Amino acid sequence: ILLKGNVKAHITDWFKSFQSLKNAGIERQTDAVSKKLTSSNSAEILLPRLQHKDSQNQKTESVISRHSPITSYHPPHHSILKPKPIVNANFSDITRSFKDLENGLLDVFNNNKQWANSVRLQDSGFFKNLANGQEPKLFWIGCSDSRVPAEIITKLGFGEIFVHRNIANQFKEDDTNCLSELEFAVHNLKVEHIIVCGHTNCGGIQNACNDHLHKYLKIWLSDIRKIKDSQPELFPDQITESKMSQSEIKLIHKKLVGVNVINQVNKISENIIVKEAWKDEKRKLAVHGWIFNLETGHLEDLGVTRKK
Repeated sequence: ILLKGNVKAHITDWFKSFQSLKNAGIERQTDAVSKKLTSSNSAEILLPRLQHKDSQNQKTESVISRHSPITSYHPPHHSILKPKPIVNANFSDITRSFKDLENGLLDVFNNNKQWANSVRLQDSGFFKNLANGQEPKLFWIGCSDSRVPAEIITKLGFGEIFVHRNIANQFKEDDTNCLSELEFAVHNLKVEHIIVCGHTNCGGIQNACNDHLHKYLKIWLSDIRKIKDSQPELFPDQITESKMSQSEIKLIHKKLVGVNVINQVNKISENIIVKEAWKDEKRKLAVHGWIFNLETGHLEDLGVTRKK
């Protein structure tokens, strides 16, 4: 925590600690940032903690530049002609596990302050630009699973993806939540791609036929259980599964994940909202089916894209 009166000195020392800032011209940018922060109404500024290079177990160095996903703001044309220098820094606390936070939710707010201030240091106009509105070209219907954040696995920045998530990435005709988002994405945001993305090791898919499911989960996953009528081989019983190898079990599960995704793609393509958009000959709109493989980190296209 830096007291307001010492902001300029502290930030100048902080920047000078990086070897990359010894290049000509950096001092002027450091002073400009310092003056801007000094004039801020904020009483205190939190800066990211740095990890020194003398540690043997040093984490991978993060390179922060104006090309980073964290700075998706596009500067005016004249500034593009004079690119900002790349700042190499070790942000040891760029992501943290909640269980490792000493002060619980209080540290979540501190994390947020550190993140916001580091973004401002890279691009002073980032949040102003962010507040001007959104123009995403992608509408993502994914699973609520905490391991599948759309913006991170696609390496896209703020304002690039309009997102809807639920357990096992379902699309239901009686779900006004998802229908309203589809309507807004298609008619208001004019998205060009609707992506249904399932993922491997999906608990919703794995437990859809579990007799011990709670009431609302059982209702929600009913469409997945219906697949058993046409493809029973994807739902082996306990005796059959006990004789299978882990690789065989994973392969069957992945096939079921894919069948579920394809079913949702078909339902969305038949929805009146999408059909109305396709009546416009100039309109670009496609519905895609993908799988995120948790074991490789790769997105896989199922090749079932639907267009007008």
